[in-house]
Formats: sequence, structure tokens, C-alpha cells
Amino acid sequence: MLWLGAAIVVLTFVGIILKFDTKLCLILGGALMCLFSGQLSAAVPAYCASLVNGTIVYYTCISLGYSTVMKTMGCTDHVIYAALGPLSKVKKGLVPLTTIITWFFMQALSSAATCAAVEGTIMIPIMTALGIPAATATAAILMGTGIGPSLNPGGTFYVAAAQADPMGEASGVGMVSAAFVPGCIALLVGGIGVMIFGKLLDRGAAGGSEDAARKAMEAAGSFKVNPLFAIMPIIPLMLILLANYTPILDAKVFDIPTCMFCGFVLALIVFMKDYKTVSTAFFRGQGDAFFSIITLMAAAAVFVKGMGAIGITNAIVEAMKANPSIAKFGAAYIPMVIAMLSGSGNAACFAFIESVLPHSHEIGIDHNKLSVVCVGSGSWGRTWSPVAAVTVVLCGISGAEPMDVIKLTAVPLIVIAAMYIIVLL
Repeated sequence: MLWLGAAIVVLTFVGIILKFDTKLCLILGGALMCLFSGQLSAAVPAYCASLVNGTIVYYTCISLGYSTVMKTMGCTDHVIYAALGPLSKVKKGLVPLTTIITWFFMQALSSAATCAAVEGTIMIPIMTALGIPAATATAAILMGTGIGPSLNPGGTFYVAAAQADPMGEASGVGMVSAAFVPGCIALLVGGIGVMIFGKLLDRGAAGGSEDAARKAMEAAGSFKVNPLFAIMPIIPLMLILLANYTPILDAKVFDIPTCMFCGFVLALIVFMKDYKTVSTAFFRGQGDAFFSIITLMAAAAVFVKGMGAIGITNAIVEAMKANPSIAKFGAAYIPMVIAMLSGSGNAACFAFIESVLPHSHEIGIDHNKLSVVCVGSGSWGRTWSPVAAVTVVLCGISGAEPMDVIKLTAVPLIVIAAMYIIVLL
């Protein structure tokens, strides 16, 4: 049964690579695995559950709704032309810089898909206007969502990893301390790696992007930027940062949907004469987000359910349990593989935390360091997955194909995993 499941997984990814409809490939692959495992009835509930996944659905839809308002009312053009001049001076380093900026936003937004929805709507149009291909721009943000260390010692994974230490010596603070230096190195390696592989593998798109960039720069000379219109697309992001990093706003009150809605209300005021257009764009954008992004996430959920039903995920975890001596390499690569196939870094991390981390002292590896590698590995795998929610959200914004994006992140992530093994283990 496992071999049959593995064959279906391979065929599903081959179909996606050959550019068959991604949603159809994922649904058929997942449904087939559910069928052969005798759990066909689990496929449709998995699909439906994703359609009403509160956090992802309303964060994504309201963010894309506001983005549509900004595009419709021309504000996106103002922020792009305002940014073209300053950012063109750092264009060569904009890809790694975007990766670092994204990591910084991740500290406040926590959810990778949410960060992608909020930041991607701003940065991707600016980067593509500067001549950076859509896949490379997407990969730069994707890398930033999953490559750096969390600086929150009270984060879910750090807490769970500390609780898994039978000696009671591990702590979130110790894990943050262990993660900081290799994490900073990983940020540079990841950002520079995307830039290099973007130039090597995204050449065809680069030519068209450069032509578009030249036209954009020419248009910028005659375009009169309205400062108010230019700042409006980033107002929700400013509110989010103020709520999370300053005492000025209460983060519990000014959550992401609230900040986006504040931007929508401001747009109604600024464009009072065209309030109907603003309202229509806001709700149409949410519908478009549901059509292009949420339904793709639901299709991915069916595929993940099928993998679990046919036993692939459990087989990987059980093999890891049976061979604790490979924990050093397993910590870096096994959660990565699980997350890459399933699109969920959470499941991969918790599986490793529950099965291997309690044996860290028996294996002879510092618990804090092993935990850092494990938690990082789940994020790296998610950043290398064409079915991860964050990948789907970003590709929905940029129009890039998921497989074109992850081929730019794959090699840097493998190198980063090896670096973590060398530095920490």
C-alpha cells in the first residue's frame, strides 16, 4: 500500500510539473490515496474543512480584497512609482533584502500564509516593476517566511520542544540563543541563493521583466505621485507593526483583519465620490482570493489527507523512531521531507518533537540545539512545498507557477540544513 501511495504522490507532482491543472492533480491524487486506503469518505470533508478554515480564509480574503481596492483606485501605481527610484539603487540586492524584511515581518505576523498575503500584495508588484521575474520575487518572500529563527522564546514549537526534555533543562530562551547565529547565516544564504538561482533558472522570464522595468522607469519620469495614494497600500501594514512592536496600539484589538478593514474605511473616505467602486472592488477581491487561493488550499488538503490515510506520513515517522542513531541527520531532513510532501511544517515538527526529542540525552545531542534543527527543518520543508498554504497564497498574488518558485528555493534549503548540522550538531 505504501508503494502505491508513493507512486500516486510521484504522479501527482509529475502532473503539476507538466502543468496540468494543479487543483485537479491534488484532488485526484488525494482522493485516490483515500480510496485505496478504504477511507474515500475522508476526502470531501477534508476539502470542505479547508474552505471554512477561519484564520487562513479570512486573513487571505480580506488582504486580497484590500489589495484589489488599491489596484482599482490606482494607489498601487502610486506606491510602485514612488518606490521605483529609491529601490532601483539597490536592485541588485533587493531579492536577499526582501527575504530579510519578510523574516522581520514574520516575527510580528507569525503565520507564514498571513505574512505572504499582507506583504506579497505590496512587494511583488514593486519587485516585478523593477524587472525581477515573478517567480524570483515570489521565492524571495517565500524564503523569508520559513528560513530565519523565531525570536519568541514562548513560541508554540519552542515550548513543546522544551517540554519534551525529560531532564527539564531545555528552555525557549536557550533555543533562541542557539538559533540566532545559524539563523542569521541562513537568512543570507537563502536570500542570496534565491537571487543566484533566479538568474540561472528564470532567464526567460527575466528578459520580459527587464523590458517591463524599462517601460516602468520611463513612465515614472512623467508620473505625478500623490503621497496620500502612495502611502495607502502600506497603512494596514503600518498598523500591524505598531500593534505588535509598540504600546501605541493594542495587538488584540488591531489584528490583521481589523487593520485591513481600517484601510478599507480610509479608502471609502478618500474616494468618497467613488465609494461604490471601492466597495465593489473590496468584495470582488475577496471572491477572487477564494477562487484562486482558498480552493487550491482545499485541494492540497485532500492530497495531505490521502497521504495520511494511506500511511506515508506515519511510515516516515516510524522509521525515524526505529533508528534514533540517525537523529542528527533526521532532525534536519526528515521533518523537511514530511513538510515538503504535506505542505505543513507544523505536523512535521510536532511528529519529531513527540517521537525523537525525548531521547536527545540518550543520543548525546544537546536538547536545545536538536530542537532548533527540528523546528527549522519543518519550516524549510514548508518553504520547499508546492502545496503549502504560503506558496499557494504567494503564487495566487504573483501569477507564478508553484513549481517554478520552489525550484529556486530547493537547493539553498538543502545547503542550509547541512549548515545547521555542521554548526549545531
